[in-house]
Amino acid sequence: MMGSIFNIKKMMKKNIIQYIFSIALLVFGINACTSDDIKDDFEVPPHIVDTQKPEGSIRLMVYNVAVFNRDPNDPLNYQTIADMVNEKEADVVCLNELDSLTTRTSKDYQLEKFASIIGNWDFKYGSAMPYSGGSYGEGIATKKKAVKKFSVPLPKGIGAEPRVLVVMEMEDFVIATTHLDHAVPEAHVDQVKVINETMAELYGDSDKPVFLGGDLNAKPDSQTLALFKKNWTILSSLQPTFPSHRPTSCIDFILQYNNGVKCELLHAEVVKFFKSGNTATASDHLPTIVDIKILGR
Repeated sequence: MMGSIFNIKKMMKKNIIQYIFSIALLVFGINACTSDDIKDDFEVPPHIVDTQKPEGSIRLMVYNVAVFNRDPNDPLNYQTIADMVNEKEADVVCLNELDSLTTRTSKDYQLEKFASIIGNWDFKYGSAMPYSGGSYGEGIATKKKAVKKFSVPLPKGIGAEPRVLVVMEMEDFVIATTHLDHAVPEAHVDQVKVINETMAELYGDSDKPVFLGGDLNAKPDSQTLALFKKNWTILSSLQPTFPSHRPTSCIDFILQYNNGVKCELLHAEVVKFFKSGNTATASDHLPTIVDIKILGR
């Protein structure tokens, strides 16, 4: 009798150990699968083919770079993002969320430093507001020299942050950037109005196409985009751009002003894969690009 009880207890103990071991394998397997999924999301898959920039086109990129300080393992990642921009052969990059001479980011004049690293590009920074001993704003860097560059302050709105429009006029096109307020969508109405008035006054009769790229903090079906679409055409992909590690919302756009100048849209893409950097950690936004050909040029 005692031997039978001993055998039963021994079998129960063995079964419990096997059960615990099975659970451990299951948990490990789930974790391993999850880790692989995240890793695979942001490594360049072997089947992805680089999209070459078409000959005779202009490649525009928009990238909210989060003051180049989103990745704790790559702080002040000017070089990484410069490599990413160069990898995609961009001619222009609109950069949102920039610091200038702030204590937050080592007193760097961020856009000047980035433009130097990427290859001594031309650039224009626009300060939206004072911040941390310096300023915070938006900017543009261009491979070719601009013929004119300036910035325009935008209405602040009640409870909203100050914002700015930055413009660089090139020899054959105009590129602008802005970053609309994230907290008070109502502020967008007056901000869009000033943008439209500025472009109508300066470039309404121009023979140059005018492009606007930036983090508009608004979705494609929002009132903000409805206001823009009265004077602008959306060129960029409407695939999600935010947050970068699990994108669910499209809030970064490239638009063309409707001043009558004809362009052909050759390619539009929200870029998730780079060989030179990890978009999941480089910033909290994904970059978006378009390839444009100006017709009749």
